[in-house]
Amino acid sequence: MKLKNILKTTGSLHILLGLLIIVILIFSIETIASDTSNETLLLVRGTADVVAASNLGIGCLLIICSSIKDKASLRKVLSGELVLMFCFLAVALFNTFNAGKIVDGGPPPPFWIVLIANPILCIYGLNKDKK
Repeated sequence: MKLKNILKTTGSLHILLGLLIIVILIFSIETIASDTSNETLLLVRGTADVVAASNLGIGCLLIICSSIKDKASLRKVLSGELVLMFCFLAVALFNTFNAGKIVDGGPPPPFWIVLIANPILCIYGLNKDKK
């Protein structure tokens, strides 16, 4: 798989993640947290829509960066994505292991797909490109 295709795939997964967050915000936030106050729901929605917009933007940025011709620059973008995903993964693991103590819980299963697939694709692309 070429670096350009890896960037397009990881970008598409970010866009998918952003769209999933938006769908959750629109359709099912009340079913997930039915016993919370309106103020809490507004706070959660206010934070989650920023996360969704960030993921949509990151996805578009990665897809646009896939048109870069220079392999060294593509590797730098891929390395940046890998660092970003490790940060996301660290927060997700922290929230999962501290569920019920410090936080309510970790991310839902669809988010884990992106959190695991993107770093694997990045590592694959960076290692394959060395050969």
